[in-house]
Amino acid sequence: MLKGKKVIPVFIGGFLCLNGVVSRAQQTRPPFTVADEIGLTLFSDPNGGAPEVHFSPDGNYFVVYSERGHLDLDRVEDSLRFYRSQDVEDFLNRPDGSQRPSPVWVVNRSEKQGPIINGWRWLADSSGVAFLERMGDDSRRLVLADVRRKTIEPLTSTMGTVNDFDIRDQRHYVYTSPNRTPERKASDEHQVAIVGTGRDIWQLLSPNPSKLTLFGNRNYLWAVMNGRRFQVKHDGEPIAPDGSLALAPDGSSLVTKLLSSEVPSSWETLYPPPYASDPHRVQAGKPLHQYYLVDLQTGSVRDLTGAPVSNEAGLWADVLAGPSWSNDGQAILLPGTFLSSRDHIPSRPCIAVVDLPFYARSCVEGLKGRTDTGVEEGYHMIPGARFADGDKQGVMVISINRTDSSLGTTEYLRTADGTWQLAKQSKGVPEVWHDGFKVIVEQGLDEPPLLIATNKETLRVIWDPNPQLKNFELGEARVYTWREKERRDWRGALYKPSNYELGQRYPLVIQTHGFGDATRGFRPSGIYPAGFAARALAAVGILVLQVDEHCPVLTPDEGPCAASGYEAAANQLVSEGLVDPERIGIIGFSRTCFYVMETLTTGSIHLRAASITDGVMEDYFQYMLRPELLAKEANPMIGAPPFGKGLQQWLKRSPGFNLDKITTPLLVVAEGSGSLLTMWAPYAGLHYLHKPVDLIMLNTDEHVLTNPAVRLASQGSSVDWFRFWLQDYEDPDPAKAEQYKRWRELRKLQEANERSSTAPQTASN
Repeated sequence: MLKGKKVIPVFIGGFLCLNGVVSRAQQTRPPFTVADEIGLTLFSDPNGGAPEVHFSPDGNYFVVYSERGHLDLDRVEDSLRFYRSQDVEDFLNRPDGSQRPSPVWVVNRSEKQGPIINGWRWLADSSGVAFLERMGDDSRRLVLADVRRKTIEPLTSTMGTVNDFDIRDQRHYVYTSPNRTPERKASDEHQVAIVGTGRDIWQLLSPNPSKLTLFGNRNYLWAVMNGRRFQVKHDGEPIAPDGSLALAPDGSSLVTKLLSSEVPSSWETLYPPPYASDPHRVQAGKPLHQYYLVDLQTGSVRDLTGAPVSNEAGLWADVLAGPSWSNDGQAILLPGTFLSSRDHIPSRPCIAVVDLPFYARSCVEGLKGRTDTGVEEGYHMIPGARFADGDKQGVMVISINRTDSSLGTTEYLRTADGTWQLAKQSKGVPEVWHDGFKVIVEQGLDEPPLLIATNKETLRVIWDPNPQLKNFELGEARVYTWREKERRDWRGALYKPSNYELGQRYPLVIQTHGFGDATRGFRPSGIYPAGFAARALAAVGILVLQVDEHCPVLTPDEGPCAASGYEAAANQLVSEGLVDPERIGIIGFSRTCFYVMETLTTGSIHLRAASITDGVMEDYFQYMLRPELLAKEANPMIGAPPFGKGLQQWLKRSPGFNLDKITTPLLVVAEGSGSLLTMWAPYAGLHYLHKPVDLIMLNTDEHVLTNPAVRLASQGSSVDWFRFWLQDYEDPDPAKAEQYKRWRELRKLQEANERSSTAPQTASN
């Protein structure tokens, strides 16, 4: 078990010729390692969606966000690079070979964990960018980066933490912050007995419950108007938003989600889920969220829709966009909400517009939902929605296609009778041109990122953040498709070894989470850096398939569907002569830990090694840690609650009750002490059954890992684990001697179990 973030130094490289792995002496370039990946500068959009370049409202500047890890310092660094638009325009008009334009200002922020720069956005007057800055104690403060004066100014105190914000200018902004009330009384430490009824198990176990944010405090609303700061209250009680904040153009009011307890019984039928067995539905008397307009001066609130938001009433399309205003402050866009029915008949949610001052409501685009076997035709997720150029007469919706994860844009125009008409559909996101040129982040699954400027005649690179990649043999990554037995089409990213040779069979590792996002960016790990290490594995001769999640969620078919998809992919790769059927491994993270455990306990494919990191497994132990919360998910997936007659269903369906069927060596990785509780059952059960299992606890409280040393421990352990079982390889680094000593004992145990399972059975007297 890890005692600190640096106790597992990992150095990865191909030194031997083993199972198709070429020795370093034979390579012209060194293999790409986890350490190399951590040091990459990558573009992303902390506001959600694909990486973008954001011009200031007046167009005079643009800014791009990037992130990288410093392994030598064990720190994450976030950057905002500000460029002057005129400098880039001049660069495009100069001959090739001229010096690239430099940013006029670079804001760097560094901490042990990231992201450090969160939710950044331009001020309306183009004077600067506001963002949430992560501090060393994991709190966040609101700061303003003034591009004209090149200064950073805190707008909130370091004594609290800021959860979300919106801003118009330096004297008009809103933010949410939790009240600092301890979850466990300080006097508890001096009591011989503590009442646990009604408390969470983590509150009772943790010596410092205030640092547990998983089930954290409510966030309360604060406002600054004309420079005066105050807490916003309604009837004397603090207002607690639960969603994005949208400040009106004049700074006097706010749109956000609030929890309402006034849920009439009629809503159960007026706002049904997309399919009958959907466990997420409106329940009379149970609080749910609605969109409200909040007057900041008086604290008065007004319901904008008379109905719940879409995700309160079933598995409708994911809507990541928040509410927004038209430039004139006369219309509000609400993505993902029902509207009250005038005819009192059941309705579906939509992207809606509310027009002031009469609060007239209209639907722009209806939302599609999931079904008990998949999704409705035309289903797509919505990462963005806004008024086109701020004009209340037009709406622009950004969508993600479920089939291929491609981005698309749909534009709507308001007709004379107040309804909305489809005006235009296009692939990708709208291009942002400024005085005849545009700046884009160009990157792809197999294309390292570049910052590029172009006009009608010229395309030139402004910044190559990773010139060192020219020194590595990265290999090829491409989209791969297959079909499983239920005739469902699947796809994933196939990473080939850098020294790939046609006709040779390679070991295979299946990574089970996050492929959809991978198609829109260069992510060497395969998106999530918790256990996944696609290019580092490929660099040492292992084929990697990053799989797209495909199965209907919260149904009894979710686990079997995933297992079937993995088996079909492996079988197809074997039939094509790419994969050695005796050397296949699988990695699960977060939700797909359950998929891996389902595959290990019910699947027919022979897996040589597996790992799971900090995830859901739908086992009885996890269930009892949080039954009120997990019942909504586990009961429909298993088919019943684990009590009475339902327990028989759990004995049959839950992987935790079927550990005896696992014949694959398993690496179990917990992310901190809280995660250790949730990941304990498969380790303890397999260890008791004398099956090869290893447990590692990372010293972190992150789920998606950012800290460089922890990432190296997680991803590096994956590379070592799968090389050990799939290539019979041990890294000669002396620091890993104890690791391989453990694993050699597991190999002996595995061999003994295999001999026992194949030995002829003799009749007993």
